[in-house]
Amino acid sequence: MLFNIHSHFSSKNPNVIFNKSDDNVDEYDYFSSGIHPWNASENEKLISSISIDAVNKKCLAIGEIGLDKLKGPEFEIQKSVFLKQIQISEEMNLPVILHCVKAWNELEIIKKEVKPKQTWIYHGFNKSNLVKSVLDNGVMISIGASILTNIKLQEIITEIPNSSLFLETDDSKIDIFEIYQKVSEIKKISLQELEKIIEQNFKRTFTKWHIG
Repeated sequence: MLFNIHSHFSSKNPNVIFNKSDDNVDEYDYFSSGIHPWNASENEKLISSISIDAVNKKCLAIGEIGLDKLKGPEFEIQKSVFLKQIQISEEMNLPVILHCVKAWNELEIIKKEVKPKQTWIYHGFNKSNLVKSVLDNGVMISIGASILTNIKLQEIITEIPNSSLFLETDDSKIDIFEIYQKVSEIKKISLQELEKIIEQNFKRTFTKWHIG
């Protein structure tokens, strides 16, 4: 099975986690729910909607949420909304799918202060210079379509332990198979072995997932 932990396209495939926005989630979708930093707002109704989603048996994670220094509202607003969603993650025992743009230092500080029990996953990871710091802080890494063209990312992917790795398509319409294929080639393991690794990580992390 090819598990895809983050997609912006609705799918009835139970191995895909759809990134919910507004109310466009299909009843068949497994999904993540969160206020993206670009849309961060102190609107209590919006924040409470995440808590409501988190109860849904199909909601597997809180996300994507995080911090972005290039786009979105004032940074302190982003941080406040992020912290409120981290609280929901902890209360509902759901992992977090992180959006991070030029804000890893701040996220690292927050993680050390909050000491969350739930797993954090740095989605769309493509910053080869951050891999050690991210892993040292116990954050898992999800690789997307950038692995097909980003040479520096290809060079460091062997530094990511199998137990810390996820794969995703994000907003790309590329087939997740291409990403699996490329990673298996770089890691010099069979496609079947990589599938088993990601499946084990998925089931261990997204504990509400089940077939049927």
